Amino acid sequence: MEEIRNKALEQVLQQAENQHWSYTIYREPEGSYNGWHYSKSNYVELGKYSPADRDFNMIIDFDADNPIESFLEDLKAYAEDFGIDEYVEGWIPERGKGGCPSSIRELVADDEAIKEMILELFKICNQKEGGC
Repeated sequence: MEEIRNKALEQVLQQAENQHWSYTIYREPEGSYNGWHYSKSNYVELGKYSPADRDFNMIIDFDADNPIESFLEDLKAYAEDFGIDEYVEGWIPERGKGGCPSSIRELVADDEAIKEMILELFKICNQKEGGC
């Protein structure tokens, strides 16, 4: 993977930084590794601490030929598809470890807040661009 710059996308992502999200834009070249073939891809890795102080990260793909619209479409889909039940299930074995809430109720509340953080991020970035 290679860290890249995309000025147009960075202008939209400035809104994310204003809301305490960190981001890095990457390009993955096409290639093979360990018998697996990978297609070329571009994506943004975004991160922010949740209200329960968990380090939440997500990867949002974008098309290099249409970076802003494709990023916003993928961010919207990620937000709409974020399954709280599935996300909570993955964290149950980690309860009480490394900053993960020990209570399932707190874990669910934090994951609901994460979904809201993602939806708010989409709204803010989409406003900057003027609609998706």
